[in-house]
Amino acid sequence: MYRKIAFVLSVCLFLTACSDPKDAKLPADISKWSDDASFVDAVKKLSDSDKKLFIGYSTRRALASAFGSKQSVSDITVGDALKTQQAWLDEKAAEEVKQKALAEQVKQQQVESLKEMNATLTASLIELKLNPKDYANKRYSDYFSIRVAFKNNSTEALSGVKGTVVLRDMFGDVIKRIGLTDDNQIDPGMNYVYAGTMDFNQFQSEDKKLAAADAAKLQFEWVPDTYVFVSGKKQVMPN
Repeated sequence: MYRKIAFVLSVCLFLTACSDPKDAKLPADISKWSDDASFVDAVKKLSDSDKKLFIGYSTRRALASAFGSKQSVSDITVGDALKTQQAWLDEKAAEEVKQKALAEQVKQQQVESLKEMNATLTASLIELKLNPKDYANKRYSDYFSIRVAFKNNSTEALSGVKGTVVLRDMFGDVIKRIGLTDDNQIDPGMNYVYAGTMDFNQFQSEDKKLAAADAAKLQFEWVPDTYVFVSGKKQVMPN
């Protein structure tokens, strides 16, 4: 009697071990996975967390197959698939950590560079106005004229500056960004006024908004890009 019970228990344990869903093999043809009843039944027996992993794995395999990947899945078990997916997730998480660290590093470098470059050069908007076309001077459309004052606060002469003028309305919304490059020398402690022009494009909303804006209420911001000193030294804003 006891021998029979022990035998039955041992058979049950053997069958339980053999029915581990992670031991089920993946059908070689991914398009036939849903047609394999024993395979589908094995996946259904997985825990919720393992099911989530397997769904992620199968989705990636399906996408790879759709884009022409011929990678074989023969002799791969559900357990192997789960390990592969977890390894992929771990690698992805590690890469995201690296990317975040790099972004923070660049952000910190930008903060430090901006502080340094703002200490080197002060910029201020003197004038911005819309001018009518001037055929005598070959200005065949209305145009903006802009004057920006710069002061070199450093102890070295600057041979060129490059940056962006950002003009905002009284609410702080950006109206227009204007790239500015000038290679005139600015000696230490000296002021320099940049004077430039740009065409007015009646079909661009930003130009129309700038033309209609009250210049006295415009908010001006100078975003530095590169400062070149006569000595050859440079201050560059990291991208």
